[in-house]
Amino acid sequence: MSAPDNVDTPVTSRLREVGWYSLAIGLTVAILLAGLRVDRADFHAPFAYEQDALLVLPFVKETVEGGNHWHTPRFGAPGTQELHDFPVIDHLHLAIIWALGRFFPDPVVVFNLFHLLTYPLTTFVAMFVLRRFRLSPPAAIVGAILYSFQPYHYLRGQVHYFLSAYFIVPLTLMVTLWICQGRLPFFRKVEGRYRLSVWNRDALFTVVIAFATSAAGAYYAFFSCALLVPAGCYGWFVTRTWRAAASAWVVIALILLGGLANHVPTILYQYNNGQNSRPRSRLSEEAEIYGMKIAQVILPVAGHNPIGFGSTTLYNPAALRSMYQAPVYKDLSECDWDPFGMIGAIGYLFLLSAAFLPIRRVWPVGPLSALTVFATLLATIGGFGAIFNLMISSQVRCYNRISIFIAFLALFIVCWGVDRFFDRRTGWARRCRWPVFLGMMMFGIWDQTNEDWFPDVRIAKPGYLSVENTRAANAERYWADREFFEQVEELLPEGMVFTFPFMEYPESRAYTEPGAPRKIESYEMALGYLHTRNLRWSFGTMKGREWDDWMRRVSGKEPIPRFLERIAIAGFEGLLVDVRGLSPKHWNELRTELDRYLGQGALREIHPTRKLHFFDLRGYRDSLKRNYGQPAFDALVAAEHHNLTVLWLKGFTSYEPTGYEDRLRWCSHAGEVVFVNGTEQTVTLPIRMRFRTTFKDEGRLQIQSSLRTTADEPWIDDFTIGPDDKQSPYAREIVIPPGRHTVHFRCTPLTNVQPTDSRNHLFSIVDFRTK
Repeated sequence: MSAPDNVDTPVTSRLREVGWYSLAIGLTVAILLAGLRVDRADFHAPFAYEQDALLVLPFVKETVEGGNHWHTPRFGAPGTQELHDFPVIDHLHLAIIWALGRFFPDPVVVFNLFHLLTYPLTTFVAMFVLRRFRLSPPAAIVGAILYSFQPYHYLRGQVHYFLSAYFIVPLTLMVTLWICQGRLPFFRKVEGRYRLSVWNRDALFTVVIAFATSAAGAYYAFFSCALLVPAGCYGWFVTRTWRAAASAWVVIALILLGGLANHVPTILYQYNNGQNSRPRSRLSEEAEIYGMKIAQVILPVAGHNPIGFGSTTLYNPAALRSMYQAPVYKDLSECDWDPFGMIGAIGYLFLLSAAFLPIRRVWPVGPLSALTVFATLLATIGGFGAIFNLMISSQVRCYNRISIFIAFLALFIVCWGVDRFFDRRTGWARRCRWPVFLGMMMFGIWDQTNEDWFPDVRIAKPGYLSVENTRAANAERYWADREFFEQVEELLPEGMVFTFPFMEYPESRAYTEPGAPRKIESYEMALGYLHTRNLRWSFGTMKGREWDDWMRRVSGKEPIPRFLERIAIAGFEGLLVDVRGLSPKHWNELRTELDRYLGQGALREIHPTRKLHFFDLRGYRDSLKRNYGQPAFDALVAAEHHNLTVLWLKGFTSYEPTGYEDRLRWCSHAGEVVFVNGTEQTVTLPIRMRFRTTFKDEGRLQIQSSLRTTADEPWIDDFTIGPDDKQSPYAREIVIPPGRHTVHFRCTPLTNVQPTDSRNHLFSIVDFRTK
């Protein structure tokens, strides 16, 4: 017998559900097309072409072309860039990028497509979670779409590329809310009692989500673990059994296990090469700088569209944020990207107040409120995040990024509340559910998007830079750069190019000199790699490693004739100079010396807008071979590539100019120095330095090493140092066999010392010399 017409069969129910998901994804794509005019975009040019987008683009390029972002052979020449000291563990996102690369061989197309894909993907996942918690189709569709189009998403955009891909967050929150609800993934409730059950659908789903969370970025993994702690406590209170807390800790353990697996390449690399803390140096007070600000999340988005008719403005929400961001509050960091929109702000304020008002905190008000309060206390300035950073680890500094977790909880409660309102209605009032949610969606999209959206529905002011015009400007700059670097590669089909001035990698400060035309931003030196196929580039040497030390000394300390000779001997056949960051005096002196030693014909290409100058070094390198003779030249090449290097790794910091870091190096209570003998011979190295404490009294300094002195004694010392660096220099002659050798320094104050900042520098090494 066929089923009655008014009764859903499993097949029709599933088809109807597929229809709801298709509607949600269709609306998301329509908003993207209408809002950002994606149909007019040039997908072969990146939508974002500045700041950290130039950090991520090489990851995407190497993943698409080489299949692995950990090693970039054409970066960091003469060596190879290794990311093990700056681990990017977004393997879930990179796997999707790799898959897209199998269909689209252009890395820039993949770069753009993945970012756009995060919108419908976020909508799908958020709707899946909301439907699992029994929200009606219109409520789930609207909540998912509003979550997908959070300002957090499009304001971070391709600059914070992987943070914008937050589609995993609703799934981790679903598991978290299960535990609050008493639905424990690794236990089954049988006859009123919870019994261990590790082989069931919820447990398997939780394992998959935990491992996916661990591979979707360190920040989201950390915040997920943090929220599971109060979830376990809440579930314990609700279920009256410790198994709720145990379930939460099992999920935390799975995320940590996944995180450990994602860090295996880093662990193995640093085990063999020493721990390098410089690329990931963080200060605990950065939790205050990048903490969440409640005002920032509830105020309107910057550039909010005004309310009015024609040229008459009735209300301008952007004025509120402008007043808050007056010059006295100028330094607001990335919190400016975190507003929820009015609907999300209403939900957030309700969840905060629900924790304290005398109301019934039934499902889901209770758990949503508890998680929101905890997340706020953790992330807000002066909150528990600041204490965590001070006492445990300062690696998580941007606590404002938990706002995307709170945004989901806030939208969840609003959509749930409106949904339950209509559940209690009958007749014509119940039939208003769809129109009301449709109105919520239209209002929410208008409220959450700023003036860069929907450029065709308003009159653009003269000179107004819309999203479409911004993309056009990016594309114009991109193609101009492509043309320049293609010309460079035609002149030099293969080989290595040295980029000048030297820029640290990663997270370098913008380079500029007094009187320079403008700054060179952190990752602009990556352009050569992005626009060429075979050339290798010096930019990208990992901060603190061997070739980074070589670059610093060559670029910052050597006079121009010696600088040119050393880079030519090291194998560089081209020199790219970015004039914009150099003062006119410095550039004139440099250009005079380059013309003198390279000849007038060495300058082969000039970028018309970026002021990049490319010099051909091949003729100069040939002249060096003739002058030295081939055997002597080969010996010089071997000396440049296989020399003795002193690496100041874990614990040491220097704030001196490039090439002059040995003048003064600071250290906390302990630090590690690695002597790397790249030759095949044992080397005797004389060293001289002076020590001083950074506080007014004396301290005890211990030096531990497996190396020996020329007197065949172990290099082990234990002596007292004071605040005066005028004491006699510390001098030793060290015998260094081939390989890597670690020297440990430890300073113990002899009196009570009150730190002046979180770095707690206790001693410094002054005027370190090896000759």
